Amino acid sequence: MSILRFPRLHHHLLQWFGIASMAGRAFAAEPVVDPSQMPRVKPLEPSAALRSFQVRPGFRAELVAAEPLVTSPVAVSVDENGSLFVVEMRDYSERRPEQLGRIRRLTSTALDGRYDHADVFLAGLPWPTAIACWDGGVFIGATPDILYAKDTDGDGVADIREVVFTGFASQYAPYATNKLNVQALLNSFQWGLDHRIHGAASMSGGEVRLVDSPFTRAWRTRFSAVAPVSRDPVRLGSGSGFSFDPRTLEFRAETGGGQHGMTFDDAGNKYVCSNSDHLQQVLFEGGDHVGIAADGPAAEVFRISPDEPWRVLRTRWRVAGLVEGMIEGGGRPSGYFTGATGVTVYRGDAWPEAYRGDVFVADCGSNLVHRKQLHATPGRVRREGTRADDEAKSEFLASTDNWFRPVQFFNAPDGCLWVIDMYRETIEHPWSLPEGLKRQLDLDSGRDRGRLWRLRPESGPALRPTQRLAGLKPEDYVRLLGHPNAWHRETAARLLHERGARTGVAELRSVFRSSTNQVARLQALGVIHGLGALDDTLLAAAVRDPVPEVRTHALRWIRQSDRESAAPLQSVLLDAAREETDEGVRLELALALSKSATGGRVQAVADLIRRQSDLAQTVAYGFLPGNPLLFLELTGPAGTQPVQPEFPGAAEGLQRLTRALADRGDEAALKALRDRLPRLADPLLALRLGATALESPAGRSLLTSLAPVIAQAQTIVAAGEAEKG
Repeated sequence: MSILRFPRLHHHLLQWFGIASMAGRAFAAEPVVDPSQMPRVKPLEPSAALRSFQVRPGFRAELVAAEPLVTSPVAVSVDENGSLFVVEMRDYSERRPEQLGRIRRLTSTALDGRYDHADVFLAGLPWPTAIACWDGGVFIGATPDILYAKDTDGDGVADIREVVFTGFASQYAPYATNKLNVQALLNSFQWGLDHRIHGAASMSGGEVRLVDSPFTRAWRTRFSAVAPVSRDPVRLGSGSGFSFDPRTLEFRAETGGGQHGMTFDDAGNKYVCSNSDHLQQVLFEGGDHVGIAADGPAAEVFRISPDEPWRVLRTRWRVAGLVEGMIEGGGRPSGYFTGATGVTVYRGDAWPEAYRGDVFVADCGSNLVHRKQLHATPGRVRREGTRADDEAKSEFLASTDNWFRPVQFFNAPDGCLWVIDMYRETIEHPWSLPEGLKRQLDLDSGRDRGRLWRLRPESGPALRPTQRLAGLKPEDYVRLLGHPNAWHRETAARLLHERGARTGVAELRSVFRSSTNQVARLQALGVIHGLGALDDTLLAAAVRDPVPEVRTHALRWIRQSDRESAAPLQSVLLDAAREETDEGVRLELALALSKSATGGRVQAVADLIRRQSDLAQTVAYGFLPGNPLLFLELTGPAGTQPVQPEFPGAAEGLQRLTRALADRGDEAALKALRDRLPRLADPLLALRLGATALESPAGRSLLTSLAPVIAQAQTIVAAGEAEKG
């Protein structure tokens, strides 16, 4: 029996065998490096770097700011006054104990998008990675903390510096560079339609708590946050996301952390990336994120820069078995995604309309910017990302300069996409560099350099000057919610949320009821939600709205606020379950209704789920460990068709269901589950469920049922070992 009949098992077995063979291999002493094999590459000044770019025809790059105004930039945010806050990770990659990271505030005298003055707003930060504007100051991500900083006397330097949340990567000592992963830090603060600041916790996770201090207590009083906030730590696993309400400081875990990069589209769909899986979609909150690139996770890229000598040597040594490390790309040093970062949906208005909603991903290791077009896939909730036909063998932007290191992007006030260029001689995880090569490199080289680039059309109207949005009336901000540029919409929404002005709710309701601008209506509904003014009557209207994106978010907020059982909403939701035709909305309906699905409601929810295969797999297996009645309804009577979950969330969902039933000793549900497990068609899942069952006495009762499929899995493992030889 060939393991190729079971692709996912084949994938895992290859990983297991690779790890095992690596662990048992005795590596010889590293080759001695001749310095002549490692020539240094010189940097280019900004004007020369600009000439090194090959940009998609019809577009050009131009400089926004460069050293000495910015150095080692990794994230930016622009406030309502047009001030540009830049996160400078000057302590990358091994100087964290010195806390060289800082925040620069750049200003433009002419408000023309070209910055000519910079202040060191805040210094002394360890590996800072994220920033978001709020109330005249900024929230800053610098593991293990999220801080708040503000300049109250107008000198350009923060005089308020307070830790608000702490506990990211809490399993490591605060400044332990030998254990804390520099490529797995919290990142990518983004303003959500739910009026929360979202971020990615990356692979280090943590146990995050609100710091109980005079500052945070005074903050909550000032913003009239009357609801209590838990002081208990919130656990974030590897690859988790998170969000917090900047008014109330309520913090929660979210789905979708990726590695470095997270973005929303105009409809509020979330996308993430990791080094070798460059485009993933978060299908629903509480589920999984899945790769959606048509050309695969570590897809081909077309760099035009020469391979770095150290990269060529390291690949050669790995292939020869002289040093540890994964052999990627069939033993090629480049030509595929290895450093995907900064995934961002373009949401501006300065480019042709055809580009709105396209996704951009940087590969900082290959000195390029990659573009994907997003397409709906019939009958599926997930989307698919494809290359443009005329970029089949090229990139949107590539450079011959090895120092060009795009790491993030920003949808800017001018309606263009900005590229954040860390500009370093070497960007590579120091743990993955053999010592012989590492000694020949200067990982600090470029710490005093950095660039921000604007990508803009070559023709068309002049770019707008930066508009100051501070000090406007609430009705002015309400009007801006329909602006075609995302920065204007989100800044206006944030300022309304900051003020907490219930005086603007009437205008917001009017926009939602009568505007023909879909984006404005969705944004207005989100502001009402953020202000706590989203009542059952308005939610019921939103669930019946003709726009699917509005229905989706209304259902999501109903579920998150536990209002799905409210009397005014019950009949509305059940009517919608019978009538809904949109796959994504049906998903949210199923999730909302299933939270309290008992008795006759179970059948209604099951009927809804059965109408679309993605939903059946996602909801039945990936989200409902606490609702065994629905699981049993969906899998049918014992002895019928095999239980064969194909969706990526299925394995985890069944594990959670098994654990939940065992933990609460639900013998009736466990027996019903046992009756179905002999029909399980996934050997890998059987192995995982067997491991879960061993965790508790009640769960061990499942092992007998799992035995036939586990035996099949063992046969496949043995066949895999034989094939490996």
